[in-house]
Amino acid sequence: MSHDVFEDELRTLLRGATDAENPAFHDVDTAEVLGSGRRVVRRRRMAAAGAALAAATVVGIGSWAALDGSSDRALEVPATRTSAPATRPVTALLEPFSDLSSSTDGQPLSIPGPQRVGVRVVPGGTPDLEYLAIGADGSTSLMGGSSLDGIAPLASTSGTAGEDSHVLVGVLPEQAKEVQLVTPLTDEGGHASTSVRAPLAGTGRQAFAVRFEVAGDADTVRHLLWWDGRGTVHDETGAVVPAVTLGDAERTTVFVSEGLDRMGTFSTDGGQSMMALDGSRNSSGRPFLGSGRGEGSRIDYLFAAVVPAGTTPGTLTPTTGTEVTDPLTVAPVPGTDLAILWTRYSAPESVEGSGYRSITWDEGGRTVTERP
Repeated sequence: MSHDVFEDELRTLLRGATDAENPAFHDVDTAEVLGSGRRVVRRRRMAAAGAALAAATVVGIGSWAALDGSSDRALEVPATRTSAPATRPVTALLEPFSDLSSSTDGQPLSIPGPQRVGVRVVPGGTPDLEYLAIGADGSTSLMGGSSLDGIAPLASTSGTAGEDSHVLVGVLPEQAKEVQLVTPLTDEGGHASTSVRAPLAGTGRQAFAVRFEVAGDADTVRHLLWWDGRGTVHDETGAVVPAVTLGDAERTTVFVSEGLDRMGTFSTDGGQSMMALDGSRNSSGRPFLGSGRGEGSRIDYLFAAVVPAGTTPGTLTPTTGTEVTDPLTVAPVPGTDLAILWTRYSAPESVEGSGYRSITWDEGGRTVTERP
């Protein structure tokens, strides 16, 4: 069983991927595959409504400069538009936020701030992107604004409704089918939130808003990932994030971004997951995620680990009652020297642990073992 540290191991294993004379995988700099890179922050700002609308007072996720040195092999996307640009103001009035319930008694939480919001694109306006609060009678008032100047068609931008806000409002490309926000991960897990979206006809974009249980959570959002439903994952700049679609029934897409220290999934059934690369390692020393969903007496599980390209699947040793539905498979991540080792299996709801005793695979003649 291997307990090697992943960064050191990956450095050793991957340098040989670009050196034909060194097939034994020695002395690799992971920056060639998943280098940390450097992000240059250009945060979009949501200006406070009122007489001083031009004064930028609230920082949103914003638009981010492209990665230097292809940090996680993100690809620049041409500035294309799928529909003609709007020439008149376009407004999306989003549906009211769903209630968030208390974790203690299940009762709806009383959350301050707007219960319903909207977004208006005003071509040539100052600002040209307005965030609206919608009253109970349907009336609208300006919460703030931002600019679409410099925001590429496949990029996103957003802002919060003030310090310690419960609400994040912004726009996404119209191609986005599913979205995940990148926020700090804690051992206690995340706080509850609810989201709404609506098209902005003729703009090539859609409006979105997220309402958080805890004040200030909106301010912790620094990155956004979206999935087009066909296997491609983008970050908030519109750049493509390394990802591969598995051959399971859910057509699960697994993405890997060292620049964001995240790996995660999107799938056609709406399932999502996200883990920190640094915090998702178990006995194998490889970043992996394990997720399970199901109703009744059985739970369906996905196991997905980040491994070097060229890895050979080994053996999954199940616990009693576990049935393997998709055997261990290695799926290379295009544009990188990495791959995803994955399997799906079904285990009784009553099973203790993860439903397997061990999972093994071969990396260049060496067996690596994962045990729960």
